[in-house]
Amino acid sequence: NPWIEVAGLAIVPLMVSVLQTRSQVIMSHSAVFVRTAVSTLMYRKSLRISSAARAKTSTGQIVNMMSNDAAQLQSFLKFGGMTAVAPLQIIISLFLIYQQVGNATWVGVGFMVILAPINVVIFSVVSKMRRKVLKYSDLRVKMVNEILNGIRVIKFYAWEKPFGKEVGKIRGAEMKALTQLAYVSAVGFSLILLSAPILQPIMVFAVYVNVQNKSLDAATAFTTVALFNIMRFPFAFLPMGLLQYIQSMISIGRLERFLVLPELSEYVSDGSAKDDDKEYETSSITINDGSFSWIDPDAPEIRPIQDEPKKKKKPKRRSRSRNSEEEKSDDESSSALQSSHHSAGSITQQSIISSMDEEKKQKASPITLRDISCVIESGSLVAVVGAVGSGKSSLLSTILGEMEPINGSKVHIPTGGADKAGFISYAAQTAWVVNDTLRGNVIFGREFDQERYDRVLESCALLDDLVVLPAGDLTEIGERGINLSGGQKARVSLARALYSAETKILLMDDPLSAVDAHVGEHLFANAITGEISEGITRVLVTHHVHLLSRCDKVIMMKRGRIEHQGKYEDLVSQGVDFAGAVDVSKVQTTDDVDDKTGKEEPQKEKEVKELTLAEEKKKAQEKEQGKKLVKDEERNVGDISGSAYLHYARVGGWFFAFASVFIQGVGRGTEILASFWLSYWAAQTFTAISKEEPLTGGQTNYYIGIYALFGLFSVLGLTLRSIFMAVHRLNASKKMHEDLTNRILRAPVAFFDVTPIGRVLNRF
Repeated sequence: NPWIEVAGLAIVPLMVSVLQTRSQVIMSHSAVFVRTAVSTLMYRKSLRISSAARAKTSTGQIVNMMSNDAAQLQSFLKFGGMTAVAPLQIIISLFLIYQQVGNATWVGVGFMVILAPINVVIFSVVSKMRRKVLKYSDLRVKMVNEILNGIRVIKFYAWEKPFGKEVGKIRGAEMKALTQLAYVSAVGFSLILLSAPILQPIMVFAVYVNVQNKSLDAATAFTTVALFNIMRFPFAFLPMGLLQYIQSMISIGRLERFLVLPELSEYVSDGSAKDDDKEYETSSITINDGSFSWIDPDAPEIRPIQDEPKKKKKPKRRSRSRNSEEEKSDDESSSALQSSHHSAGSITQQSIISSMDEEKKQKASPITLRDISCVIESGSLVAVVGAVGSGKSSLLSTILGEMEPINGSKVHIPTGGADKAGFISYAAQTAWVVNDTLRGNVIFGREFDQERYDRVLESCALLDDLVVLPAGDLTEIGERGINLSGGQKARVSLARALYSAETKILLMDDPLSAVDAHVGEHLFANAITGEISEGITRVLVTHHVHLLSRCDKVIMMKRGRIEHQGKYEDLVSQGVDFAGAVDVSKVQTTDDVDDKTGKEEPQKEKEVKELTLAEEKKKAQEKEQGKKLVKDEERNVGDISGSAYLHYARVGGWFFAFASVFIQGVGRGTEILASFWLSYWAAQTFTAISKEEPLTGGQTNYYIGIYALFGLFSVLGLTLRSIFMAVHRLNASKKMHEDLTNRILRAPVAFFDVTPIGRVLNRF
């Protein structure tokens, strides 16, 4: 029934469109899920990698992998379904073409077979170029990240231009590699792969008419052309999908190298350490003859994320006479070495080599802490002192499990079945502050307890700072704590460590060095030894020798070993010189400071009383403004505006933009003219057959030649369009990157105070 066929022509395309759209939605969702999963996996891995593994990567590489490499996997999954069904579509189309033109189809199949090895070469070249581009991209992002972290120093010394040139050098090498990749992709894929559906009908029709001696009617011609047009879509997606597959495999290789980086060894034992049949109590710390290092000397060599190309050393040209003299001298020196090796009383060559190897081993894998044995009792306060570089901070890192154990060394910290989360709190030497409110920095995602929060603020001497801050504890702290002083950041970090009621062990790495003497006395009396920390095992690294007598135990470090340990009075009676282990110049008396502050207090009270109503209103406005420091990221919603397209066309070059559009139009025009010419050819053939005067060989070749000429113009237009678009993309990329770099380097410091580094780095 013809009406069923007509209805099928309407229903089948509709069903195809609905199913394809649904398939694209499913694949797009899957791609987003995969990208999110990869980014989360990398984030978790970055928190667990060892120090040696961290030295093999950088923040720029991690950011690049989380953005670019994860995006490559997302793009591949988007087109994965279309790429997977493309070969099936091509096979079905060839089968239907065979039903129309018979054995002439094998010409098209043979053409595809010939293209196969060419495709392999193109894909291998593209793969190598892609790896080269990623290497320069990692270096560029790493350089930009270092510039953003040190932007204040760069601004103070007016080093914007020199650092801009450094970024430009790396970007120039990257652009050179990108240019090669763009030209190979444009010519290789457009000229060879995308042109296949255009050239195949020409060869098939030529064989069909000249070899099989059959006339070309309209039904055969247009059915065959329609089937070849169906093949154009899978032929367009197949190279795109294969290219995306290559890039995804490279990205997976880079991600795999990062994910297999060695992680920290779990040497902190949860069970109790037994010594002389004595079991230590919960929240105590025990180390028995342990040695620890930042780098495991017995670990296998770690492969970097990106392989560095091996530079071939060019042999130096030397004259023949000089070479003969050197060979002669080498022979003489080797014979002399052999004779001296057997002579008595001389230093043997083996001893020299062995001593050199030992020196290399010592330099390559230094053990930071050696033969550490100590017991820190539960609820005690232990001070760790020592000269610079003696291993004080490394001892705290050992307790945290951040180092590599040597010969199975263990740290025993019995938890008594308590949850490990929050069991140990750590206040680092360099205070760590996040972009959040002051309250958010103290609470740090934990449940808010007003009573404990107030006690912690009072113990850490933060109440006076809340009066100064515009919005009190709701004041937003900028990235890296730019609107806090060094002492305020140290006290916020200490308050965060003290806030959790589940904390049983508190590690403090010199928190008193960043505060004044009277503030340090307040912190020690109220926070470190006060009621808020009662029952907590505390380990305090300090340079303040006058505080040692108030500690339960003192550990004195020297060159990675525990030189002395015990009560302060016992060590003094033994003649231990603490002045040689700490910086006494930092110790200040608090009397003078208290006198000064005592004199300043009445003056401050007087100033507070003299506040006018206008000033109070001004302070209220500042309090409201202080709640928000970092600006929200600008985001456009909806369709892309026309100005964005015009801007992109302008930065890439109007000539290349218009040329791409014009050549695209000419190419499509020649394809349409080819269809009209094919229709004219079929009509002439039908007229000749109806008059019983078939077309001669010359006439047939004429029609085939014109049809082939249209096809060649289409291929040429396709190739030129790809080249012009590649040049336009490269020019736009170069111009926009230069403008972005210049704008960032010339931006005022205030811009970096309210803009997170990650937001800026993501633009690169």
